[in-house]
Amino acid sequence: MKYRIAIGTRDGINITEHFGQCNRFLIVEISQEDDQVILSGERDTGCENRCGNHQDDRIREKIQVLKDCRIVLVKQIGGQSEKLLNHYGITALQYNGPIEDALKKIKKFYKKQKFAGEEQIYG
Repeated sequence: MKYRIAIGTRDGINITEHFGQCNRFLIVEISQEDDQVILSGERDTGCENRCGNHQDDRIREKIQVLKDCRIVLVKQIGGQSEKLLNHYGITALQYNGPIEDALKKIKKFYKKQKFAGEEQIYG
């Protein structure tokens, strides 16, 4: 099975973005069988300005762009944004450092996990 991760990064090397301020996410896909990481591209969320705690509609719009991702990996995230992501079945993870290091930890943790509905999304 495979799962997608949306990463808040400006440089493609480090996790640099706060979820509410990030308007473009790097998308990677990880295969649980062989831990292969495939770059799927970038996604523009259309949220040019900050999506603060009192802008639930803007946060939901951003989440709709990322709805096929199982994980959002950012430097920081507010409580309301995290709560909304969880409501849509997306796990928010905070990490300050290189993307490669974070992905190693995620792959190790999720190696034996099954994601609900994964078979339907990835066949």
